[in-house]
Formats: sequence, structure tokens, C-alpha cells
Amino acid sequence: MALNSKTFLTRTVSAAVFVVLLLGCVWFHPISFIAFFSVVGFIGLYEFYKLANKVDKKPVGFLGYILHTLSMATVFFLKESDLEEGKSFLILLVLAGPLYMLVELFKTKNSVFNFPTVVLSFLYVTVPCVLLILFSGAYKEYTIAEGSFHPEKVLGMIFFIWINDTGAYLAGSFFGKHKMYERVSPGKTWEGTIGGVLLCVGFSFLMVKIFPQLTLPHWIAVSIIVAVFGTLGDLVESMLKRIAGVKDSGNIMPGHGGVLDRFDSLLFATPFVFAYLAATGNL
Repeated sequence: MALNSKTFLTRTVSAAVFVVLLLGCVWFHPISFIAFFSVVGFIGLYEFYKLANKVDKKPVGFLGYILHTLSMATVFFLKESDLEEGKSFLILLVLAGPLYMLVELFKTKNSVFNFPTVVLSFLYVTVPCVLLILFSGAYKEYTIAEGSFHPEKVLGMIFFIWINDTGAYLAGSFFGKHKMYERVSPGKTWEGTIGGVLLCVGFSFLMVKIFPQLTLPHWIAVSIIVAVFGTLGDLVESMLKRIAGVKDSGNIMPGHGGVLDRFDSLLFATPFVFAYLAATGNL
């Protein structure tokens, strides 16, 4: 198949802008960090509601946007003691959405949008955005102490997602024979998935040198969690699009789709990383 130079250029420029904006906002300042994931959440909710409308579900979208806004505002009033006291409940809450969607993923007939759509969108989009702010300590910068902003764990997760995608693509291209879940994503293979996980684990040895905020065993654990649940998150989003009968969740990024297409792995893996870090005292 001949290379379409115009399409290739569009995808390349779009991807470059995305990477610069993402890394710049995440690293530059706590305000840019919070603003970025607040906007990601708003657009993600909008795309989610559009998918729901495709299957004749009529969510009360403004309620979801209000909940998202209140959640982003509330995080500023958190104290360390509040987070510690509510840790067990938080772990159950943040895992509720992705676990429900995993059940739907492996059902023969999916009815995921039957779950009250605004509640599901809150668990699927807003909660991970809030957790990413907790990971970074951005909220502490203004409520607890200056110098509390450390986005390294979030950057590490983002790098692992990119590495996992690269490893899965390469391993799948060279060795992929056994389809992982053809009904939802025909291109994914078990060989590619294993390759992505192994490359992430290998990169953990470099990650601990770049970001020593976590020890090597914890970075290895995070890499495995991100690789496994990031892949499942991609499958879940593919399921949502398949149910809605669309190719992309949106078109905000020319050649790459929407926010949910780009952040599906991060949003889905974040609650599981949070649960692990909370359980091991590494928040």
C-alpha cells in the first residue's frame, strides 16, 4: 500500500504537538498539570456521552460536567490525614468503574451503557483524572507545603504506556500469531502483549535511575500494572466504540482520534496503580 504523504504528515505533526503539550503541561507547573487533566476530563466526558448517544442512551451530560468540576475543586481541600483515613474506601471506589467495564468486556452481549451513564463516566474519566493529581502532589503545593509537586510517577506511567505500545507493536509484528481478543481488537496478539510487558519491565531498570521516587521493585510492579491494565483499557475503549459503531471517539487530534483514544490506557491503568501505591505506602 502506497504511503499517503499528506496523511503521514498530518499524523506526525499532530503526534508531535500532542507529546509536547502533554509533557510540557505535566512537568512545567502544578497549575498546568491540573488544568491539563481537567480539560482532558471534560473532553473525555463529552466523547463518552457522544458514544452513549449512539446507542440511544441519553445521559444528563451537564450533571457529569458539574461532578467533574466539583471533583477537581474538592481535591484542593484534601489533607494527608483525609487521604490516609479514607484509603480503603478510596481503593474500592476507584476500582469499581474499571472492574465493571472488564466484566462487560468479556460478556458476549455488552450492555455497558445500561449502567447509569453519568455514574459510569464519573468512574471511568473523572476519578482517574483526580487520582493523577493526587499522584503528582499538585494539590499539596497550595494546601500543605510548597515544593510538594512531583509529577515523576505520572510521567513514569506515561512512558510505560508508550513503551508498552512500542513493545507490543514490534513483538506482534514479528512474532504475533495468536489473537488476544479478536472480537474486540483483531490486531492484538498474545505475543505482542507479552512483548510489551517485558519491554516495560526492562525499562524499569532505567526508570529508577531517572525517577528515584520509587525503588526498583515498585517501578517493576508499576510497569507490569500499567502494561497489563493499559492494554485492557485499550480493549475496553475498543469495545465502547464497537458498541457505538464508530472508528474513533472523537477527532480532536487529526489522524489519531479523540481524547479517549489517546488516554484510554492511562485512564484505565491509573486506578490500579493508585491501589498498589496506596497499599504499599508509596502515594
